[in-house]
Amino acid sequence: MNKFIDLSQVTDFSVMPSQIRERMATLTPRERKYFMTMWPKSGVMYITSKPGIAKSAIAREIADKMGFKYLDIRLSMVDETDVGLYPNISTVDNGGEMVKCLDFVVPRWAIEANKQPTIIHFEELNRAQLPVRNAALQILLERCIGTEFKFNDTVLMMASGNLGDEDGTDVEEFDNALNNRLIHFNHTLGADEWIDGFAKENCHSSIVSFIKAYPEKLYQNPTENSKAYATPRSWRFLSDFITMNFGKDASPREFLPTLQEVAHGYIGNGAQRFLQYCQEMVNITIQDIIDRFDKVEKELDKYNRDKNSELIQSLKEYDIKKLSDKQLENVTKFLKRVGHDELTAYLLHVLDNVPDVSDPKIKKFMQTFKDVLVNIKRINKPGERK
Repeated sequence: MNKFIDLSQVTDFSVMPSQIRERMATLTPRERKYFMTMWPKSGVMYITSKPGIAKSAIAREIADKMGFKYLDIRLSMVDETDVGLYPNISTVDNGGEMVKCLDFVVPRWAIEANKQPTIIHFEELNRAQLPVRNAALQILLERCIGTEFKFNDTVLMMASGNLGDEDGTDVEEFDNALNNRLIHFNHTLGADEWIDGFAKENCHSSIVSFIKAYPEKLYQNPTENSKAYATPRSWRFLSDFITMNFGKDASPREFLPTLQEVAHGYIGNGAQRFLQYCQEMVNITIQDIIDRFDKVEKELDKYNRDKNSELIQSLKEYDIKKLSDKQLENVTKFLKRVGHDELTAYLLHVLDNVPDVSDPKIKKFMQTFKDVLVNIKRINKPGERK
């Protein structure tokens, strides 16, 4: 997946090479839209959003899936010399007379970009100092540095920015002429898209299951008494804290005491509900239900519908085909306790994600809920589900 695509033999870039089209099948719909916008190299794709809504993450994900190198240039943190405006004096022959000329030194990152398929992402375009922004815009619009260096056709470019007053950032407004050269996208990110496109593979399972149960917690505006707040970026930071200190498969029982000391620094007021969620997971986890339902059944009586929904979400992460007969029996006992909506949602999940529900073990499990399955079949059109 991460090998660079060999485009050395491709000479016609007026159409998309077949190697690129094959890789595009791995992209999400939003990733595909962004990549297709960058590919023609006509105009500059410019995405804006609130801070932390995974602008750089989606660009990096596109590059990774497509086999491109990813270069991230944060314009608010550099000066114009980092973006190709470091002056260089050279001598050229002007009809027999040697004349000194001023040009610019090509930065190393530009040389490296031309060596392989690359996506260059100029971040915070509307927060950069004017000389830096002008240097970046020359590259974005002209695809060159100075008069001699030009970027190859295998180099794609994009820019991103913040919203200004709406997200509490100081930005420079672009005039109409510049705006007309940019291809504008308002970058949003819902919980389902974040989970399926990024978090499921890159974040700790406790965070994934929490956001599934409480999607409104993915992003929360900062408050006056807390500078930290929840965003896709800060959830990823918190996930890295858990996995790097306790392990990818660590349970809340292992990391909760330490998390209580640091979570607020990552996600601000969003930490309170997440810590409560983790505490509930410490008390009874879906693994407890799968392995020893009879011993935890009385504790389940204390749980409300939200907690049962959270446990159902966690159950969906398990491959039902790999459960033993005893574990399936425990799952069956648990499902008989939950509400009709939760039970229906889980059975639909099985129908949609298990390739062969005719397997004797799975068939026996599903027949336990025959009445619900009959109702599902009645309200769905033929052929919509397996």
